[in-house]
Amino acid sequence: MDEHSLTGTKELIFDAFIEMTSALGYENVSIRDIAKKVGINSASIYYHFENKGEILQDAYEYYEMHQFDNRKSVDEMKAMLETENAEDIVRTFFYTFVTEDQKKYVRMILITKIIYMRLFQDPVANAMFLDANRDNAEFVTVSLRHAIDVGRVDPEFDIEVFADVLIGSMEVMGIKAFASPEYVVAQLDQEKRILSLLARLLSTSFLY
Repeated sequence: MDEHSLTGTKELIFDAFIEMTSALGYENVSIRDIAKKVGINSASIYYHFENKGEILQDAYEYYEMHQFDNRKSVDEMKAMLETENAEDIVRTFFYTFVTEDQKKYVRMILITKIIYMRLFQDPVANAMFLDANRDNAEFVTVSLRHAIDVGRVDPEFDIEVFADVLIGSMEVMGIKAFASPEYVVAQLDQEKRILSLLARLLSTSFLY
């Protein structure tokens, strides 16, 4: 999807689609429903999108384009691991698309929910979910391996297991927190407890 083309009526259609689909499910949203929400006739939608499936595909492409926009680089993460405390490190690992761009933030939350809803019926959504998890796990393990190399983390610390636990926790909180476009970082008590537990686990590995 060419994001620069996401303007005017096309943008309104796109945002109405992801809002309604994340709340009601893909099968329960029709072109007529989208048109009614935008305030246009159904025929106008076909000027911008061939069908509802094309809007979904654009939503997936938007997610892939922006899912790591605000994730620190590996080098930045390595530098953090040399000096920062476990709480800040875990928080940085945990949130990959926190941004001050509210429009993008809301879109990413809504599309994430759509992907979660469609995991077991849409091979594309499933593949995106698995690819994102693999990418995040690699990001965590590569960063922590550096921390071992520089003597910050105990070589006996199982960084692969830690990455699996971290990513699994992100999935659980994604299902709970991303259900609402009003969600903000660290809003839920369970989320705070998970972050605290992960930080304590990581801190046990620190050698200095």
